[in-house]
Amino acid sequence: MQDMKTTLNIAGERVTVTAFGDETCAAFGDASVAPNAAESRVPFIYMHEIQDESDAVLKRCAELGCPPFVLVAIHIPQWDDMLTPWECPGIFADDAPFAGHAKRQLEALSEIVQKTEAQFGVRPAHRCIAGYSLAGLFATWAPFQTDLFDAVASASGSMWYPNFAEYVEAGEFERPLRCAYFSLGSKEARTPSRLLRGVADGTQRVVAAFEAKGVQTAFESNPGNHFKEPDVRMAKAICWAVSNCGEDSPPKSRACELRRE
Repeated sequence: MQDMKTTLNIAGERVTVTAFGDETCAAFGDASVAPNAAESRVPFIYMHEIQDESDAVLKRCAELGCPPFVLVAIHIPQWDDMLTPWECPGIFADDAPFAGHAKRQLEALSEIVQKTEAQFGVRPAHRCIAGYSLAGLFATWAPFQTDLFDAVASASGSMWYPNFAEYVEAGEFERPLRCAYFSLGSKEARTPSRLLRGVADGTQRVVAAFEAKGVQTAFESNPGNHFKEPDVRMAKAICWAVSNCGEDSPPKSRACELRRE
């Protein structure tokens, strides 16, 4: 059975909902809910995207043999402005500054979560917020602002963002998280930008802070720079979260390093 997909417009944003896996597709049918949908509880993954990356990510998830889930992809063109938690100068001298409108986006996301799940009449097994690059930064920031999510899946997240590691270290979650996954490319810190060079240290600090807060935490080092195989990295993050963040998943108190290169 092929993945079932539908597109919604919520809070002024284009939202693509895809039921991944035969079990999930059987429950959702043709974007209207079959009688057994509410009983077929699967994770909902909420992921911001900028260029319709979700199809490529789902293809990689299939190759990885990922368990069933529902992917809610939120298309957001104003990437630099809406996914950053506070203002920051541009990376290079001629770049526009980051506007720091993440709280606005979180308000929109809260409406998207509510209306998407109401539309399909399904209570998810758990909710994970996921993203790549600045969307990974937003995904890491969000649990300190809202109790909507049980898990975080950040692939090559922008943990270089000024004062972000300090924010995570000092902050408290709005609700306990079940698990969190982080990854980084092995060459991402090799960059002319002084700001971006801090991504490895920032990621290590964030991972350590999540672990110290009692979250089942995984870190994976992927080969290459920030732009190598983002679909693969995002798919690995989602598959780990789907497989490890359920109610029956065993708790782990130490960070699990999946692979280092």
